[in-house]
Amino acid sequence: MNDNILLSWLINKNNRFFTWLTNGAIGVLFLIFFISLGLVFAINFRPFYYMGMERISEETDAPVEMIKENYDALIDWCSPFCTEELDFPSLPESASGISHFVEVKVIFNIFFVMLFVTPLFLAGLIFMQYKRGSSFWMLASPVIVCVLPLLIGLACAIDFNRIFVLFHQIVFNNDDWLFSPTEDPIILFLPERFFMQCALIIVGTVLLGCIVLLALYFVHKNKQKNLVQ
Repeated sequence: MNDNILLSWLINKNNRFFTWLTNGAIGVLFLIFFISLGLVFAINFRPFYYMGMERISEETDAPVEMIKENYDALIDWCSPFCTEELDFPSLPESASGISHFVEVKVIFNIFFVMLFVTPLFLAGLIFMQYKRGSSFWMLASPVIVCVLPLLIGLACAIDFNRIFVLFHQIVFNNDDWLFSPTEDPIILFLPERFFMQCALIIVGTVLLGCIVLLALYFVHKNKQKNLVQ
């Protein structure tokens, strides 16, 4: 009898651990999905960049048309569907500069793939939790999703330049990202505020996703409350 109770307790404990682990995995997958969505949107929604071209033109003495055509060439090349070599229409480029952009493209492509892969895993895990009668992922996910962007957003607000440098030092194992404006003048068309803008878009997308998940949780709780009544 005692052995049966112990076995039942161990099984329930393992089930609870597996449920918490699955809820955590769902939250992490949602976070990856929202980061991927924000990154893909920030890169491909070009009007965000175009609105700042006049200011870049004033700072660099380069024509707006020249800035636009070279920026468009870079973004077109970053697409996972582009197999050609990077070639700026009216700017020189160095071997180290091209090497860095190749690394950046690989990272972009990974997030592009994750944007379409994560929903498949999410569907499977959520269905698994639904079959087990567990809905706690609806609360755990927005908590997990909002923590990281809030911390990053706070750090960027305090010292974006330091975070920017630290990010590159962690992600890249070389100094190719330290562009020389003479050898790679494209960097003059990509000021720090552009990267901050992209970071804000990603953080904003994640926080918006967090709000949607919280809304789903409260809708679900209200439905359960109405069923009980």
